[in-house]
Amino acid sequence: MSRQARPSDKKELQKREAIGIIRASRFVRKYAHSRKEINVETIKKIHKEIFNDAWHEIAGEYRKEDLRISDSKHLPPHFSKVPNLMSDVDSELQKKLGKLGIADGILHDGDQSVEKMLKTIESVVTVAAWVHHKITYIHPFREGNGRTARLTANLVLERFGLMGISVKVEKENKNRYRKALSQIDAAGDYEPLKDLIYEGLEERFDGVAVKYYNIRDDNKK
Repeated sequence: MSRQARPSDKKELQKREAIGIIRASRFVRKYAHSRKEINVETIKKIHKEIFNDAWHEIAGEYRKEDLRISDSKHLPPHFSKVPNLMSDVDSELQKKLGKLGIADGILHDGDQSVEKMLKTIESVVTVAAWVHHKITYIHPFREGNGRTARLTANLVLERFGLMGISVKVEKENKNRYRKALSQIDAAGDYEPLKDLIYEGLEERFDGVAVKYYNIRDDNKK
């Protein structure tokens, strides 16, 4: 599809954004299995995949205006602060990723203890939740921050041996999702968002791996 101006027709825009999500999801899966570094440039590439055909002007570009999030008390940082904030995210993300082990290898190694398996999976989920929240908190892009955050979290999950998930943000789940993010803003409590990620993993693994290792219950003790 050639580059075009943002469609004024809502249905056409939705179609292009839907195609963008599919492309971004494929990009994430392919990137997860590469040896390429995961950094803020990767996050910008994910955003570009989503919006390149729907709204090319903003695709992969940090916002240049202040935003207000509908139905949310959170006020994203001033747009002028976004580059430095994302640079800080980049530095911290590299440190966090550098400490992670590959969960898939741990799960398939019969010599590993359940405790070590749990610790490895917990570490991966924690980093996925952290980067997810950072993107939604900073809101670096004009549109699509939630979608970009969820796909970036999936990239971390898949790179380190788990599976990409679908965090449901429609209907009654939307309030739960927003409350989970607000809980981090208010108290630094990542557990509600991590619970959503664990539930997504449970669905993707048909409940077998997560329930067998009793991940969520053990982490709440």
